[in-house]
Amino acid sequence: MQAMGLQKGSIYKAFGDKHALFLCALQRYLDQMYGVQRATLAAAASPRAALQAWLDQLIEAAPVEGGSCRGCLAVNTLVELGPHDEQARRVLEAHFERMRKLLMEQIGRGQELGAFRRDVDAETFARVLMTFIAGLFGGLKGSLTKADARRLADTTLQLMG
Repeated sequence: MQAMGLQKGSIYKAFGDKHALFLCALQRYLDQMYGVQRATLAAAASPRAALQAWLDQLIEAAPVEGGSCRGCLAVNTLVELGPHDEQARRVLEAHFERMRKLLMEQIGRGQELGAFRRDVDAETFARVLMTFIAGLFGGLKGSLTKADARRLADTTLQLMG
């Protein structure tokens, strides 16, 4: 409000309404997250190192134990709004699809190099990782610690081969 020099009601009107403002904020959050995650995956020396760095980055981004944990806006929106907000669900589906593609690229390269099992296709592994991360974020809002999360991430990568 301060940066735009507008009052609360005027901001909503500038974006159409409160829901439209939320969708813009969600898209911005997802775009920023995607850029960071894409850079992390691209910078690693190998596909396994890329996935490890990606998982480490997500775990490190989680709030510290005992702190206020608001969680991930994407996961929270999926759980809270996804079932009944078609617009939010479409924004999230597009984001999750582009993330799956990034993961599939790394997994496919890893399979070609013999770093990951080949009896499970790259898309399935990517979906497993995405589901794992969503569950991990939910767990970190509860009693799961970052140390627990790291052990689970390591085990998940070991299961991939």
